[in-house]
Amino acid sequence: MSTPPHVVIVGGGFGGLYAARAFDGAPVQVTLLDRHNYHLFQPMLYQVATAALSPGDVASPTRWILRHQKNVRVLLAQVDRVDPNARLVLLDESAGIPVEDGLPPSLATLRRTAVASAE
Repeated sequence: MSTPPHVVIVGGGFGGLYAARAFDGAPVQVTLLDRHNYHLFQPMLYQVATAALSPGDVASPTRWILRHQKNVRVLLAQVDRVDPNARLVLLDESAGIPVEDGLPPSLATLRRTAVASAE
């Protein structure tokens, strides 16, 4: 029996979660990488600031959101860069996660890029 294709999703925001959910029941192994272990629902964040909601109401653990998907694993990691030639997603710990041959590397979101461009 051959191993299923491996899909790597970078970022656990809305795009990353929707991408992971799209693979529910598919014959693939999904790895979702994010530097936080929670998903923050930012549209409701102002209500936390005004004490209308508690912080727990707008943030949920990523593993809990995807708990019913048996083909998804969530890793807490900071992505440093993507090397398309080596087909690796390189992490800040100098480790790399291979991207399956035949599947183009694509990113849900790379938040660090947005922060760096704002500085």
